[in-house]
Amino acid sequence: MRETFDRVAPTPTIELSVLLRDYHLGLVVIAGHSPTTGSRAVQWVHSSDLLDPTPFLTPRTVLLTTGAQFGEHPSEAEADAYVARLVEAGTTALGIGVGLQWERIPPAIVSACDRRRFPLIRIPYDTPFLAVVRTAARLLEAHAAEDWQREQRMPASLATRQSRLAAGEAAIRLAVLQLLSSGHRELAERIAAPSMPPLPRGAVVVLSYAYPLPTPAAGEITPLITDHAGVLSSSEAGTATIVIEATGQAGLRRALARHGIAAGVSERGTLDDLSELIEQARRAAEIAMQSETHEPLEYRPAMHAGVLQLLQTSPEAVRRAQGLLAPLRQHDERHDDRLGTSLATWLRHNGQYSPAADELGVHRHTLRSRVNSAATLLQLDLDDPDSRAEVWAALRVTAQQATR
Repeated sequence: MRETFDRVAPTPTIELSVLLRDYHLGLVVIAGHSPTTGSRAVQWVHSSDLLDPTPFLTPRTVLLTTGAQFGEHPSEAEADAYVARLVEAGTTALGIGVGLQWERIPPAIVSACDRRRFPLIRIPYDTPFLAVVRTAARLLEAHAAEDWQREQRMPASLATRQSRLAAGEAAIRLAVLQLLSSGHRELAERIAAPSMPPLPRGAVVVLSYAYPLPTPAAGEITPLITDHAGVLSSSEAGTATIVIEATGQAGLRRALARHGIAAGVSERGTLDDLSELIEQARRAAEIAMQSETHEPLEYRPAMHAGVLQLLQTSPEAVRRAQGLLAPLRQHDERHDDRLGTSLATWLRHNGQYSPAADELGVHRHTLRSRVNSAATLLQLDLDDPDSRAEVWAALRVTAQQATR
């Protein structure tokens, strides 16, 4: 069984052009072109907004960043030093997501990449970094079997049989996991019994991370998750899912942290809770990758709640929202007016008077007068985006409370 994971552990690579050809991602090289751009080797994809991410990078990595480590207009010296560090670390290419820190990639970074012929990739706003990581993982996994066959120099028929056997073992693991998560425990145990170690029992946790792992990490972690009683490991669509008895998780978590692997860890539960535990681990893993957490991140219920939902469950947030809006409420009660409703409608229309006035059935000048009156009562500048956001959050929180 260990061979299933060992086959993908040795340094599989793909050419950069293979990743760029996945049209769903919309990746475009905008600078650093050279005759060898498409053939540059990709072993992994990693995201980081650190000014110097190189301690966490292995060679042949495509680095993704939003540019948050720079100011709005990075200088040529800053950009050149940053790109130089990546080139020195053997990085394959730099991908920058637009629409977050920058609408357009700054010229200083474009020029620095051009000077060093270092590929610079534009990542559209609608393409999450996680999608790029998972696509690369899927492509690397697909190429791993071919690489392994070549290295072993087996006859084609034998290599095919070995590949099918490994695929069958992986399919059994995935099927067992799916059966357990859907509540068919007895059937899962019958399928697993002939070829797999005993399944986890008692209190369990689930860990999730991008798959396959970089080579150094895979060398240490693979032995911890294969052929061990009380551990069920499976992978699908570029994500590894490890179900492990809670008492045996410490070693695996330490190994993931040592190699800087962003992973998610569920709450403790039983196999009866497996579906929920898997969802928790995957949600925590997504947040770990997005927040540059280079170690296992434990799931918290707040990870599934939006900001407004969290505010609505906070007594202090509700109290402050009610206090902020009290002048509007008191005015409307005394004068039978609609300043609060008018302000909420105007904010919902992004501060546009005409469509908001149409919805309210009043003239836009009337609405403008109401908004100005509300701003005076609240003692806020509603042209300031922070003030608008605060008022909108307060209106939503108090509206939700009123419906309870």
